[in-house]
Amino acid sequence: MAKEIDFRKLVEMREPLSNKDEYMHDLDQVLGYFPRYHNESWYFNFIDRPNKVHFITRFSVHMDTKMARILCLLIIDNKKNTYFNEIPLTEVPTNWEIDKKIKYFCIEPMKEWRVHYEDRNINLDINIEGRFPEVNFGDVEDLDHILKTYGEEFLKVAAQEHYEQPTMVIGKLELKKKIDKKYQVYETRQINALGHRDHSWGIRKWIGIDSWNWVSAQFEDMTINFAKSNLMGKTPQIGFIHLKNKETEVIEKIEVSTITKEDGKTPVSSTFTLTTTAGNEILLNSETFFSVYLTFPSRSGITEIFEQMVIFTCEGKEGDGISEYMISTRN
Repeated sequence: MAKEIDFRKLVEMREPLSNKDEYMHDLDQVLGYFPRYHNESWYFNFIDRPNKVHFITRFSVHMDTKMARILCLLIIDNKKNTYFNEIPLTEVPTNWEIDKKIKYFCIEPMKEWRVHYEDRNINLDINIEGRFPEVNFGDVEDLDHILKTYGEEFLKVAAQEHYEQPTMVIGKLELKKKIDKKYQVYETRQINALGHRDHSWGIRKWIGIDSWNWVSAQFEDMTINFAKSNLMGKTPQIGFIHLKNKETEVIEKIEVSTITKEDGKTPVSSTFTLTTTAGNEILLNSETFFSVYLTFPSRSGITEIFEQMVIFTCEGKEGDGISEYMISTRN
């Protein structure tokens, strides 16, 4: 059985974020074991409304259970294509090319990635370049601060190293069908869209988190990116506003007001009131135009995630992106 993590030892060994953090973190070499509920994941998305193509993918490594999990959501003309796979592992992978359908390539750390997905009907090949520098959430609220503020029991549910980056996504989507008894390309769409990526590693016990809101809102000259969680009676919240040719602003307070469907859970629209450390208040509104419902059952209950593709408005500007809402119900 995997061990509980020694957070104090991990804090003592923590180093500043660097290019090497783009790659796998083998905690067996650092701590001598793989901690329980440890999860390292790489996440990418883009929204291309003109082409009616939207994409979300996540590659995660769970070495406590010796498993890699891959999720791919590709929305084409409002139709959902879902791919999920679990791959047994004997050791920490040395790359992200272990799946038969989707492969990830780090071209240049903190600057450029490539993702290629192919099945019988679809071929997606995209390059992902950072359009703002990566932001390390740990620079604002690191493990040492969280340990002192919230305590070790909190960290046993949600303790992560975590950075995010707004991106520009360029590539192509090829659609295939059977022609003359062979699957051939019958349509090509050139992808040119704004997107987002993040990389996190640490403890993530989904069922122990009551709820969260995570947002990546992309505008032509701005990205608004934040997360607010509720767990163990505490509400950690943090975020950033990236502005072209301006200093990045830190969000320290997030208020959420959401209108849902009749089920009381599925979001239709939200208003986020954001307060920065400089005292500025910003209103961000979202309208969902496509939502994907995901469930993660466990012995302790069920976690539900509403992955929403949305149109954002802020200060007279229109953008798009992802608004993710998660809730857990324990037995």
